Amino acid sequence: MFSPSQTNTALYVQMHKEGYGFDDIARIQKAYRVCCLMFNGRYRKTGRPFVCHAVGSASSAAHFDKSVNFVLAAMFHAAYDSGQYPDGRSSRRTPEHRAWLEKQIGAEAEQLVARLSGLNFDRGKPEELAARDIRPGDEDILFLVLAHEVDDLADGGLAFAPKYGASIQSRVGACALLARRLGRESLAETMEGYGRSYEKMSWASGLSEAKLEGFRIAPNFRAYLRLRRANLRGESVEVL
Repeated sequence: MFSPSQTNTALYVQMHKEGYGFDDIARIQKAYRVCCLMFNGRYRKTGRPFVCHAVGSASSAAHFDKSVNFVLAAMFHAAYDSGQYPDGRSSRRTPEHRAWLEKQIGAEAEQLVARLSGLNFDRGKPEELAARDIRPGDEDILFLVLAHEVDDLADGGLAFAPKYGASIQSRVGACALLARRLGRESLAETMEGYGRSYEKMSWASGLSEAKLEGFRIAPNFRAYLRLRRANLRGESVEVL
């Protein structure tokens, strides 16, 4: 069963083996350096460095498709959610931020990222989407969120940080159904395989830190102050 790469060099090796050209791999290498700056100091709820998740999402997109723009969009899927920009601001899809990101990864990839940021795929949403027809023109971003989901599933992280509830079986089933509607059987089977692995992970619940929405080592003083204020307001943010 496919296991997403978690480091930049492993991603380059994977892409080479899967037939990507040197220029495409070099483009990903350049983008990865930008990704490191945008998500410096950010960790996922499980404690996994966010940049590993960015690489994992890109790896999944690279494996199940052969579009370098999909790989880039998957790597930067959170750019308008929690990326840090040169102006010191984050989590804002402003015209200035869009222009800056377009310069880094190209217009087509940036447009995919912008559209991704408008798709709600939180708890219960895959099931809602599976209950109706896929909207024409949304096939590309739906594929990207499903590729992202593979990396979410692959390391068992959803058992340690169950952001979609104690059971994820309905979510996995809906995602697999959506993948099949896109004509991506291999993607559907991979998701189902990981879904079955969660049936044996009830032991992990004792290691879950449900009180945290996430935690970050603040990359600069401005970000530290913003997180510190959120902490003082009683929000579930731990500042290190």
